Amino acid sequence: MAESDQTTYSGPSASADTALLFGDFRLVPSERALFHREQPVRISGRAFDLLLALAERPGEIVSKTELMARAWPRTFVEESNLRVHIATLRKLLSPGADGKPYVENVVGRGYSFVAPVARASRGHSAPAPSVPRLPVLNNRLIGRDDVLNELVEQVSLRRLLTIVGTGGMGKTALAVAAAHQLMAPFSERVHFLDLSAIGDACRLPTALALALGLPTVSADPVSGMLDYLRQGATLIVFDNCEHIVDQVAELAGRLLRETLGVHILATSREALRADGEWVYRLAPLAVPPSSIGPSLLPTDALASFSAVQLFVERASACIGGLALGTDGLRAVVEICRRLDGIPLAIELAAGRAGFFGVHGLAERLADSFAVLTNGSRTALPRHQTLRATLDWSHATLSALDRAVFRRLGLFRTSFTLACAVEVAHCPLYARTDVEDALSNLIAKSLLTTVPEGDQVSYRLLETTRAYAQRERAVPREWLAQYGRYLEHVGGSLDWAFDLGGDVRLGQRLCVLSAPLWDQLSLLNEYGARLEKALKADISHLPPDPALELELNLALGVTLAHTGVAGDPRRQAVFARALELAMQGEDREVRLRALYGSFTDATCRADYRAALALGECYGMECAYLGSERAAMNHASLMARAQFYHGALDEARDQIEFLSNHPLNTHCEPVPEFQLVSCLATRTVLSRILWLQGFPQRAMQLACDSVNEATQLNHDVSMCFTLQHACTIAGWNGDKEASVYYARLLQQQGRRSGMPQWEFWGRAMYAAHLGVFDPDHPQRESMAALSRSPYFGAWQADVLTTLNQDMLTPRAIARAQAHHAGWCEAEVMRAWGESLLRVGAEDRAEDLFQRALEQARSQNALAWELRAAMSLARLWLSQERADEAGALLRPVLERYTEGHNTADLRAAAALLLRC
Repeated sequence: MAESDQTTYSGPSASADTALLFGDFRLVPSERALFHREQPVRISGRAFDLLLALAERPGEIVSKTELMARAWPRTFVEESNLRVHIATLRKLLSPGADGKPYVENVVGRGYSFVAPVARASRGHSAPAPSVPRLPVLNNRLIGRDDVLNELVEQVSLRRLLTIVGTGGMGKTALAVAAAHQLMAPFSERVHFLDLSAIGDACRLPTALALALGLPTVSADPVSGMLDYLRQGATLIVFDNCEHIVDQVAELAGRLLRETLGVHILATSREALRADGEWVYRLAPLAVPPSSIGPSLLPTDALASFSAVQLFVERASACIGGLALGTDGLRAVVEICRRLDGIPLAIELAAGRAGFFGVHGLAERLADSFAVLTNGSRTALPRHQTLRATLDWSHATLSALDRAVFRRLGLFRTSFTLACAVEVAHCPLYARTDVEDALSNLIAKSLLTTVPEGDQVSYRLLETTRAYAQRERAVPREWLAQYGRYLEHVGGSLDWAFDLGGDVRLGQRLCVLSAPLWDQLSLLNEYGARLEKALKADISHLPPDPALELELNLALGVTLAHTGVAGDPRRQAVFARALELAMQGEDREVRLRALYGSFTDATCRADYRAALALGECYGMECAYLGSERAAMNHASLMARAQFYHGALDEARDQIEFLSNHPLNTHCEPVPEFQLVSCLATRTVLSRILWLQGFPQRAMQLACDSVNEATQLNHDVSMCFTLQHACTIAGWNGDKEASVYYARLLQQQGRRSGMPQWEFWGRAMYAAHLGVFDPDHPQRESMAALSRSPYFGAWQADVLTTLNQDMLTPRAIARAQAHHAGWCEAEVMRAWGESLLRVGAEDRAEDLFQRALEQARSQNALAWELRAAMSLARLWLSQERADEAGALLRPVLERYTEGHNTADLRAAAALLLRC
């Protein structure tokens, strides 16, 4: 790594005769002992190893991989083990003087010891400060020698220098390289502070003190560090300042005013605008000019451009050598041009060369955000994909700046100020507001200036423009501006269908206005409008199969989320849409119609039909030959195979998705109003639980709920809440299951989707039946089953949550082998109900059948439950040895989740065997 802002940290380790001091604690590595106010603290060996690994490197982020290797050096463990031990460690360490924990989680990266640490020799009383080292550059800089030399010279001459550039330009790499060269001139008093992990700007002074290796016991940490800074010339590198730029500018100003020898080198996507600042705007790497075609330049000349050199070197490193002919080199030139010479984008593209080849990669860069993913695992999260890099910049913009930025994505080439204002202004934003926003976008390196004689034009880099266009797909200000015009849309539809207006025009308006009804969560009203559109008399008009198909698909979607269980209208409209699609030759339309019928089949819990539709979907994908279509098919098949009970095959599909080079951020599927990657993850969470990983399953389900909440996507929120509620109930987590059930009720009611509200009601009743059977608010199964929203899917799921909610419908489905994923558990629940009336032989037979079915599906959780039911029966028949021989090997296959309800019950039962 050289050009992109990626670094790897190495920190000091404690020697055997050194004690680490923090707060009221003393950590003695040689004795493997921890003392609190000189009293020994009981701490496990794993927790001690983790504490030592963190305390040795205060203020740094230690990755989860490093920590697991430290605590479990010769054993593979799940990440959940690390979380458990870190939680134990945080409880063990009482909060510091400021009331904050010593160990903080840095999301997506690892953990950090955030308190100052002093080192004391066991033979000396005076502690020595612990100072983190500079980051290490793993790859050489390419095309930056002149820039680096100039920066080194200017840092010595100027007290505040800021490297400014768009994301991925290589600012961090240059700053670190300069800092290493300046170690001798500054007598090794060079300190590096990565600000990207600091979400709260109030922590900035404390973070700087940690970077300097100084204690922060005073209320004003800056005052405490001034004495040290006045002792000699000191260089401080502030890296990634853009998200707290005002606070960094204020701190830098104070340090420069109150000391004489402090020099500051900062990196940011916008200038600090502090007194005395000298801004160095970092340009992209050199690419052959677009005015000269690659065929007009000799091969040696093409290879001399630094952007091309970077691509070739990184691609060669990834695939063990890259041999390029003239045509291949020209394709690399085209790639580097399309990526504007941005080092991070080029490195990400080079990482894909082995999979796509340089020609295939050049062709696929039309969707650069899908292709440019999976960067270095050691890189910061925002540098692992091109989209994440721009997300980081976009998050710092105001609502006005974001709106203007999205609208500028319309321009394919450079544009003037007058053109920008004309395009971006609207009733919400005046022309002067747009001009201010343009100035801010330039300052934040999202918009570049292009001198053209005496005039100045503006331009978005190609990658930035592509990002702006993607953001325009869901313009947030659009609803605020046009949502109030919903009555006009409704009035127009009334005129078209009820007042003798233009019916065909009304049908088209129904289809085109779908985003408005969807975003405003008015699916019930939209469904009524669609039914009118389909029933309208059009006998006097020529047929329009394409329009009829769109109307049927749209109505099917609304009924999937608002209609009753097993709604025949939903099945009929999706079937009609599929019939129309198969009459045409457009395979993309066929895929949409097949997806609609698949949605209906899963809603009806017709798992066999869903699997068959998934296979038809795959055949259509094969004709298209599209990688994106293949990924959609894998997502669909993962769900179909899970519901059918083929758990291993479903996991294979998910594995394919997670390893695919085009795997990227979640993208909504508009026709079906569900974020597809969240659907896949929630299915994975259920598979993990069924196959013996209850902790991982719950964590994944919770993460999916959180992501859906951040997206503020109603249907995705309901879908993920329903799955999280299910897994919490399976784990026997009363608090979480009741919380998610209540939240699901509220979300369904708020979104106008009664089916999801009923799910919340029913699951709340199921959980109360387990945890609080006498609760006055618990609805009976008889009352729930009379609801029009109670169907086969509900019958299946509720039986797994509470065996007392078993229904004849669920039994009939299991007997006919229609229950798929939950057949074993339904059979077991049926056996338990027979056992209560004394039918031991029939119950034992059902328990055995459940056990065999669970084993055939590799469903360890159902196998454990069946084994427990059978063991209890055998214990009552004084067959304890058989019970223990059955139960023990099943329980021993679990590697986590031993505190969940089923595993606790199994362990207690085993003690009786």
